[in-house]
This record gives sequence, structure tokens and C-alpha cells, in this order.
Amino acid sequence: MLLYESHHFDFISNYDSTNLNFPSHLHRCFELIFVVGGEMDVMIGQKNFHLHTGQYLLILPNEIHSIATVSQSRAKICIFSPDYVTTFQSMIENRSLENPVFDLSVQAKMLVSKTLFKDDFNLLEQKASLYLLLAELMAQTTLIKTEKKDSALLHTLLTYIQEHFTEPITLQSIAVKLGYSYNYLSKYFNAHVKTSFTEFLNDTRISYGCHLLRTTEKNITEIAYLCGYENIRSFNRNFIKKTLCTPKEYRHTLPGLLVGQQPIHNKNPERN
Repeated sequence: MLLYESHHFDFISNYDSTNLNFPSHLHRCFELIFVVGGEMDVMIGQKNFHLHTGQYLLILPNEIHSIATVSQSRAKICIFSPDYVTTFQSMIENRSLENPVFDLSVQAKMLVSKTLFKDDFNLLEQKASLYLLLAELMAQTTLIKTEKKDSALLHTLLTYIQEHFTEPITLQSIAVKLGYSYNYLSKYFNAHVKTSFTEFLNDTRISYGCHLLRTTEKNITEIAYLCGYENIRSFNRNFIKKTLCTPKEYRHTLPGLLVGQQPIHNKNPERN
């Protein structure tokens, strides 16, 4: 199933990863990957790119991608909003990178290491280093014109679900709201998200239910309604289907589930 990460504006976030494996997903932001050590495979659309130590890769906004480590890898990841590089964002409209894998010059490496992947930040330095990085990328690849993939529609559709999944929504009601025919939107959703609307909606609701079970003391019936279910029976049935346990069992085993989890390093200077 395709994972969707809600969009962010004026946003930059850094992560250190070890042996990263992440399923297919997309988001509004750019994603810069730098392999510190080892190797990893990044699938963008239908193309696979194998990265070695010292290489960089840039994923464009709304590109479906996944990350896999076969043996071992260490990587730094910088996710940043298109609002940081508006000139480049306009250049890539309806285009993709022929090869998103690239190297940096010594000078660029020095600036990037100083301004990106750091806890402290200077917004002007960050934007300058991003534009320098993009300039060096474009010197090593070309832009390919692509068919308009309706990525804006996919983004709009998934954002709408994210914002309204706690309400009694249906694909028919969304089609009317967005001005599309139900049949077109149903085929589009299945083709791009690789699952049915109902399945995606239930997964989104149950994920929220798990969050509420972890972070609140609300009773299970109340959580079911907060997730958008009209009755506890539907909530329980879908919860068991996704987690292989009941909501009560999930809450009871939480201490064990949380053992060994580490916080993710996150930097967001202007988070709304």
C-alpha cells in the first residue's frame, strides 16, 4: 500500500538512518539522500537506482518512491519544501530527472556539510547551499518531459482524505466535492495508490486509532467514533484485520511495543 505524508510548507527536516527500509510513499517535499556508508536501493516510479558510499540522490515532489537496504547502509536524509527552491520548482514542472544520482564538488560538499544535516541552521545559508547543490546536480543530468501525471490530483485527493477521514466520507462524496466522475476517480485511485479507497480509508482510520490508544486514556468506544466509525463493531473488525489483535490487546501490549524505539531527529525551523 502507498503511504502518504502530509505536505508541509516552509519546512526542512534532517534524519540519520541506519539500514533504512521504507515502503512506497510520496510527499510534497523534495527528499535528498546522502549515503554515508554502505549501499542502498531507491525505487522512483518504475526505476531502481543503486547508491554507493558518497553518492547523493534527489527525489522530486510527488514522486512515488521506496528505499531498501540489502546488506547495510548509513545515510543522511534532508527533506525540504519546494518553497525553499521556488526557481528550481518551476523548472521541473511536468518534468523528471533522467538520473537523480549525482556527486558534489569539494567546495559544494564543504558548504552542504556546514549548512545541511545540522541541528543549528541559518535559513539563507540553507537556501544558498540547496541552490548550489541543485546546480551541480543539473550539470550531471537532464530534465525529461513527462506526461502530466495528475500528481496535483493525487496530492489533493490524499490531502482531502487526511483532513476528513474522521467524517462519514465516501469516494462518491469526494468525487462530487472535487468535480470528478466517480468511475474515473475510482480507477485513478486504484491505479495510483495500489489499493481500494475503502481499504485506504480504513487503514488511515485504524492508524489514527492506534495513535489514540498509545497517547490517550479515552475508552475504546469513544476512540472508534473519533476515528470516523459509526459503531464499535466496525472499528473492532477493521482493527483486528490491520493489527491482528483487538484494540484492548493492543493497548495492553503497548509497553512491550515501545521498548527500544528511538526518537527521530527532526529539524523544522518554521513548522506551522
